[in-house]
Amino acid sequence: MKMGKMKPERIARFAIDLLFPPRCVFCGAVVPPGSQICRECAAQIRPSGEVRCEPLPLRDRKVLCAFLYPYEGKVRDSVLDFKFHGRKENAAFYARQLAARVRLAFPGAGFDFVTSVPLSAERKKERGYDQSELVAAKLARELGVPYRASLKKVRGNRVQHLLGRLERAENVKGVYRLVGQDAADGKRILLVDDIVTTGYTLAECASVLLCGGAADVSCAAVAKAFPEQVENSRSL
Repeated sequence: MKMGKMKPERIARFAIDLLFPPRCVFCGAVVPPGSQICRECAAQIRPSGEVRCEPLPLRDRKVLCAFLYPYEGKVRDSVLDFKFHGRKENAAFYARQLAARVRLAFPGAGFDFVTSVPLSAERKKERGYDQSELVAAKLARELGVPYRASLKKVRGNRVQHLLGRLERAENVKGVYRLVGQDAADGKRILLVDDIVTTGYTLAECASVLLCGGAADVSCAAVAKAFPEQVENSRSL
């Protein structure tokens, strides 16, 4: 593409990439300006052709979660780098890929806004950012709908990845609340998290939105861990 036909923000991004070469979100290899994934990883790591949606553990309503990748190998390394090691630039790549997956998984959903599973204020301050919020805000832009921080974490709880499956269900009860009394009233909402494991955190947040009057809630995540990973690991 000729520079004269590029949008100003793309020109700026291209210039930054020349000065600070971007790296593959999965393996860290230097990639050409404007890229975020190397050829090898692009060939190896792709969302499956079949759109997979996992039902969340909600008793009285079926809520589905679409996801991009199994949480393993280079995907796991990439998400952990994004989540804990400051690789905030990964959010844009995840969001673009996830937007395509959401359109296939929930055709005609007509979301009113996108929201995310929030970190506590203390954890966000400590980390410097909320990883799910970053993905959700960029995903909203890709989908052409607003992003709203409609949930807040109102009390501390034990870290989910240190707990087993059954402990996780109890650990998230009563932890989240709506931001604003009418935040969800009558709205069709896309709820985003980085990783879905047992699904209890997303289910609790979805329940809060539905109890707050949401007309419908669908969910999306970058990666999905499967039952054997949850039971056999404390590093998810």
